Amino acid sequence: MIRLSSLFWLALVLISGFAMFKVKYSVQDLEDELGRMRKQTVAEQQEIRVLNAEWSYLTQPERLAELNRKFLSLTPIPVKQLQQKLDEIPLRPPAPPPVPAPPPIAVIEAAAPPPPPEPAAPAPDTVTIAAAVPVPAVTTAALKSGTAVRLAKASATRAVRTLNDLFEEIGGDR
Repeated sequence: MIRLSSLFWLALVLISGFAMFKVKYSVQDLEDELGRMRKQTVAEQQEIRVLNAEWSYLTQPERLAELNRKFLSLTPIPVKQLQQKLDEIPLRPPAPPPVPAPPPIAVIEAAAPPPPPEPAAPAPDTVTIAAAVPVPAVTTAALKSGTAVRLAKASATRAVRTLNDLFEEIGGDR
């Protein structure tokens, strides 16, 4: 019985000693962090004082007047420039009307047709294009081979043009 109680008290002393050891070092770590924060706060307050002194120097009226005379040559506003009535203030010019954009042409999907019944005449893959105006189907073989592709009319006033003409107009290389 004495040995069991002795082991219990020994374990309790060891656990409490370890706990006090951990608490002591965590308190020391917190005190070190507090000291660092205080030093940082003092340094930032000193920096604020320096910036306030610099701002006071830079905004001195005599210095600003000298810079104005040297670089800007600003003068006080004459009384005749001030508007007396609301009717004397000129109105803004109206905004120009927006320029209508041509309808966009977007490629919706690329679909392969079912295989042809005759192996002698294989059909090329087709590309379906959806637009505001009807556009004929374009074969992918034509797109890959570099042959001229005819584009649909964007409006009734425009002439049909080829893709090569568009590239020449833009000036880009294919």
